[in-house]
Amino acid sequence: MLKNADVTIYESGSYVRHFIPGVYWFDCRGRTATGHGQTVTDSVLLYLYTFDYIPKAGDILVAGNCEYVFDASTERTASESMKAFRAVHPDFAVVKNAADCRYGGLPHIEITAR
Repeated sequence: MLKNADVTIYESGSYVRHFIPGVYWFDCRGRTATGHGQTVTDSVLLYLYTFDYIPKAGDILVAGNCEYVFDASTERTASESMKAFRAVHPDFAVVKNAADCRYGGLPHIEITAR
């Protein structure tokens, strides 16, 4: 079992916070030099080994224990809260896909995000 980080997940829309310790986080965002120029890689790979919350497309990921609290009481405050969040945590990622791999010898949820 690969574990190198903790993650905080915010549900899309409601911004309910889920802290999950003991995950595998591989951040491959950036540029890679190749023989034909540069290749832009823009993804985060995350393996979850606990299944208290299964992320879905649109959820927000932050590496570590992020204690930011969104104010989503109105559309305007949610927008302002998201703007403030982006200023404090510019390296967050948004879930694009969640694959259920809860079978075999290493059950996990595989998340890809950008």
